[in-house]
Amino acid sequence: MKQAELLTLKINAEEKDLDFSQARRLADNLVSGSLSEPMLIAWYDGNKGEEHPHVPECQHKPGWLAYAEGHGGRVRVDVNETEYSFIYTDVDAPEV
Repeated sequence: MKQAELLTLKINAEEKDLDFSQARRLADNLVSGSLSEPMLIAWYDGNKGEEHPHVPECQHKPGWLAYAEGHGGRVRVDVNETEYSFIYTDVDAPEV
């Protein structure tokens, strides 16, 4: 299976003290215009240094990012640079 390049979208939120839930809502709203049935498959919270999924065995890049790229990630949404990052796949998209 050929790995597609991630489309990266950026959000610069003006809210102070933006939390994870608010950032995810913004990302969900933005990505809904790019994918027919978006599903969040990986994320990174730069404020807390948390990631999902946590894949410690990956040595070449952050594990959450490697996981998303290898599992059909299509769109990455970065909120306030990389304060928060979310990667989505499209449930309805055919395999490449």
